[in-house]
Amino acid sequence: MSDVEVDERAGGVRVLRLNRPERLNAIGGTIAADFAEALRAADADPEVRVIVIIGAGRAFSAGADLQESADRRADGDEAEAPSHIRGVEQMRRLHAQWSGAVFAMQKPTVALVNGPAAGAGFGMALACDFRIAAESAIFVSAFARIGLSGDNGATWGLARIVGRARALEILMLSPRLSAREALELGIVRSVVPDDELETEGLAFAERLAAGPVEAFAVMKRNLEFAETAGYAATLDREAEGISVLRMVGENATAIAAFLEKREPDFRPTRTERAPRPIA
Repeated sequence: MSDVEVDERAGGVRVLRLNRPERLNAIGGTIAADFAEALRAADADPEVRVIVIIGAGRAFSAGADLQESADRRADGDEAEAPSHIRGVEQMRRLHAQWSGAVFAMQKPTVALVNGPAAGAGFGMALACDFRIAAESAIFVSAFARIGLSGDNGATWGLARIVGRARALEILMLSPRLSAREALELGIVRSVVPDDELETEGLAFAERLAAGPVEAFAVMKRNLEFAETAGYAATLDREAEGISVLRMVGENATAIAAFLEKREPDFRPTRTERAPRPIA
C-alpha cells in the first residue's frame, strides 16, 4: 500500500493524500518517494489541472519521523554522525522529493491543512501556492526544538510571507500557531470548520482548474524570477511569457469568449491539448 493515496476529482483536480496516519504523516517509510512520484505524474498528466494535498487522519504532516531515524540508528542501519557530504546529499534528496517537488510543479498546488503541520510538513505547505486551514490546524516550525536551523524551504517561504522579523520569531521560538494566527499572518488564505475543509478546499481547487492553467504556470515562474530580479529584467521576463502564451491557445479562447459575451472555457478537449509554455 502506497504512503500517498491518489484521488481523481471532477474538473481536473487530483488529490494527493499523505497516508501514514499512525505516524501523523511524518516523513518516513516510502512517503517522500511516493509523494515525488505522484507529483511528477500529476504534473505530466494533461487531464490534471490542479493538485490538492491533504493528510490522512488527524495531521497534515508532522515533518521528519524522528522515531524511525532513531530506530535505524539503534539497528545499525544509519551512522550515528553522518559526514558533512553525506548529510548534505541526504537533505538534497529529501528536498527534491518533498518541498522542492511541490515548488517545481507547473500546475497550481493547494494544501488543505487538516491538522498539525510541523517542521518539514510546515515547509511543504509553504511551498504550495495556496493554503487553506481547518480550524484545528496547527503550524509549528519545530526545528529549534531539536537543535536544527530549518529545511524544506521553511526559511524561504516564511521570509516572503511574514517578513524577516516574524520569520525569525517563528523559527527560533517555535510557537504553536493556530489556524487563526496563521490567517492573520497571511500564511493561509482562509480558515474553515474541520468538517468543511475538503468541501471548501475542493471548491477552491475547481475554481482554479477552470482558469488558464498555462498562464498560471508562467505567472508562478515570473513571481519566482521577480524575487531576485530588477524591474527591467522582470519586464523582459513578462514579455517573453506573454509572447509564448499568445501561441498556446488560452489567449485566443479568452478573446473569442469576450467577443461573444460569454465566460471562457479553458479546459481543452481530450483530442485537442494545448502545448505547455516554457515557463
